[in-house]
Amino acid sequence: MLDHCQRRTLLGVHVIGVLGLDLGGDELDLSYRTAPLNERSGMPVLIAIGDPVAGPLIGLFYDAPSTPEQLAGDADLTPAHSHPCDNFRVVMKGELWVGQERYHHGEFRLQRSGRPYGADGDAPHVEGNWRIISFADRRGHRVRPTNPELRKQYSSPEVLERTKQHYGDLLPVILPDEDDGVQGLVTTIDKPFSKQLHIDANFGEAESWDAVGDARVAVSIMGVHDVGPVYIVQHTPPGGVATPAMTFDSDVFRCVLEGTALVGGTTLEMGDTRTRPPGTTWDEVIAGPDGLNEVIIVGDRRGAAPTVLGDDLSGWADHLASTVTRLQTGLDALVSI
Repeated sequence: MLDHCQRRTLLGVHVIGVLGLDLGGDELDLSYRTAPLNERSGMPVLIAIGDPVAGPLIGLFYDAPSTPEQLAGDADLTPAHSHPCDNFRVVMKGELWVGQERYHHGEFRLQRSGRPYGADGDAPHVEGNWRIISFADRRGHRVRPTNPELRKQYSSPEVLERTKQHYGDLLPVILPDEDDGVQGLVTTIDKPFSKQLHIDANFGEAESWDAVGDARVAVSIMGVHDVGPVYIVQHTPPGGVATPAMTFDSDVFRCVLEGTALVGGTTLEMGDTRTRPPGTTWDEVIAGPDGLNEVIIVGDRRGAAPTVLGDDLSGWADHLASTVTRLQTGLDALVSI
């Protein structure tokens, strides 16, 4: 846990930061379909929300469609490594390699902190690559190679100082090299963890998730046990109500992964993202004619109980609040992992 002297409360205060783009304002709308994100091939944008010390970083990774030469070449992979933080990754376009696993459209991975896996990265693809990687505790997002020599280089004082300069206030604390991070991943997805302490899942399995009104919902908590983020993956059939009009006492990030979302007269498509500060009114969301698959990240679980504006006939807000409370009870079992 974080000492209270290291933490300032988020509830009622927004702490949204962006690395990679010079953007101002309290609200952030980015789309993989348009500039500036689709002009940054191979240069991810990082969005920092939640607790300013141990809240999540959300990485928006975009690669342009590969050239014939790139398709004929090898994938540009990061050497085998781990991250000293729980993390979540999901693919919209292209192919993601993580060790021996291959991930495609609508497939995602929940990974526990500190467990090494093989080399990873995007494979060359005719459609390019759109993916999200979110590190649940920004203090541990850095790559930690399994090769001893590389690990020594990555953790050298010179590299750490450059990292601090690069991230500035978005990364006030970096975990020391010997710290494997906080084990905080508990999920409603009913699948066993692998030997590498990860779960692979996809939206084709949504019928096994919790039924909440029209939607099917899976919820995971990760990171620091009292202030870590909440990850929601959700499938809503065509015309169904995905979420009611509501507010949160936390920063929230939302991205359409497939289909469309009808929001207050606006249609959001695959790759459209919105990030909003606490207290923002989120309009009711209706799934479009092809349905809606999406991810919602609540930056700080202390603000994860929504306040509904009007009717919540599906009970979505109560379900989220009660599910987070229930998942919290499973954290004690992680101490020995």
